[in-house]
Amino acid sequence: AQAQYDATQHIPLLQAQAGDLVFFHSTYNTSDYVTHVGIYVGNGMMIHCGDPISYANINTSYWQQHFYTFARLP
Repeated sequence: AQAQYDATQHIPLLQAQAGDLVFFHSTYNTSDYVTHVGIYVGNGMMIHCGDPISYANINTSYWQQHFYTFARLP
């Protein structure tokens, strides 16, 4: 996730569109700050590789606690 974050153009929340990446921090113990990435699908939802791979609402308390930023591939 950190390497993907480092390779993207970071964008404000209000510019996020379906297909952009959404990054989260500190979702597990590691030396990297950014630890999880999902694909934003719009309306506050993302697809992420949890167990199982699924849609998730980024407005839940868990994801909001770990939210970092949106980004777009250059």
